[in-house]
Amino acid sequence: MIKAILKASVYGFLAVIIIAGCSGDDATKEARVQGTITVADSTDSSGNYAGIGVTIIKKDSANVNADTLFNATTDADGMFSGIAAFPKRGQYIMYISRNDQNLGRTGVILAEGDTVKISAQLPGLSQTLQINSIEHNALTTYQRVDKGFQRVRAFAQAGRLKGDSLVTELMKWPDIYWDVYQENPETLAGKLSAQKSIELLNEWDKPAMMQKIRQIQADDDLAYLGATYGKMYIAETKDLSETLSYLDSLKRETQNPDSRMRIQMEGINLLYDSARVEQAQTSLQAFKKKYGDNEAAKKWAESIQYDLNYLSPGDPIPDFSFANDGKKISREMLKGRPYLLEITSLSSPLYQRQFDRTMVLHSIYKNYNFEVITIPLETSQVTVEAFFEERMQPWPVAPAQAFNNEEIIKKFNIKIIPTRFLVDEQGRIARRYIGQEYDDVIKGIQQLFNEKNNSL
Repeated sequence: MIKAILKASVYGFLAVIIIAGCSGDDATKEARVQGTITVADSTDSSGNYAGIGVTIIKKDSANVNADTLFNATTDADGMFSGIAAFPKRGQYIMYISRNDQNLGRTGVILAEGDTVKISAQLPGLSQTLQINSIEHNALTTYQRVDKGFQRVRAFAQAGRLKGDSLVTELMKWPDIYWDVYQENPETLAGKLSAQKSIELLNEWDKPAMMQKIRQIQADDDLAYLGATYGKMYIAETKDLSETLSYLDSLKRETQNPDSRMRIQMEGINLLYDSARVEQAQTSLQAFKKKYGDNEAAKKWAESIQYDLNYLSPGDPIPDFSFANDGKKISREMLKGRPYLLEITSLSSPLYQRQFDRTMVLHSIYKNYNFEVITIPLETSQVTVEAFFEERMQPWPVAPAQAFNNEEIIKKFNIKIIPTRFLVDEQGRIARRYIGQEYDDVIKGIQQLFNEKNNSL
């Protein structure tokens, strides 16, 4: 349990901004931006602080022009005020300039009806800049709590906290994060705190996690937590029909089109993982029809369509072949024995954390003719060999550049690393696992051998 808590995933703040900032309301949002920027007497003793510019922009990518959301200049007293007009709540780029020269940039959160108060003194902008608003103050609270948790986790990993004291200390943090959410429920930092609490509970107390999910699943901005963690919990404890019914209930509760879209995507993923390919294809066609004008939805649909066509449970694993210690390893050579095919970067921290568990799996099931095959995405053989200098290499590992990375990523539709395919004795895909889904790997292998034993 302790290791599971310490390995709990950490989502970036920007990722939550993207999720929580989505809204079906296309109307322009407004927030007041005001403040005072002065200049130190040692730099300018005139006492006239006019002409300092404050600009907030929205830039979706490096290849497009930025949209100006707010622009103001200070008066002689260094004061400025105005209204920022923006498409949705989120983090944007703010520049401070003087005499046509940018002096600094930072992120600023804009939310409907919020007031952003800014104070600073030139020079030394990075030391003197202060931003106050409902959103920023909540973010400060979240960052303080998260810093505390990261410190405790570092102590635990260094062996400075052990036994019951470690368990007691770690078990406090889901509630601490939850308190931040309850105190700031409408802020982005509050949403992130709820997510962090649920992520931690997902690792060691799933019933408690589910209780919290049920408290927030009607929140349009947090419906995705039910569609991911809640869905996984229901799928583990109930059958497929009940899990699909749960997703349908989430979709009915939320009014946010982006959340409804994501819930529908999770449903199609569930059907794919459950080998309900025809049902998934039908749902996907309806999804394409409904969200055909959404570029992100179109890209996702193209990807899952490839999976359904070529990488579904029951489909033959795509062909692969490489030499390992003078022995050929290929799809055809492996027929007759089940195996786990890993495609990953050996430098992936997640893969490295999972490696010891794979070693245990291999040592247990190799006695039943089970194998593990690893295809690393490293381009240097030195890097591959360095990975195994302090680790055993008990199964075949493809040499660096044994495959063209672009081709292998395309053929196996790799979106997250590590990606693993459980393959049965006939060379057919039993299940695909991505990223954190390691507990499911263990269950899948057990199920594969149970099915084999039942058929004898």
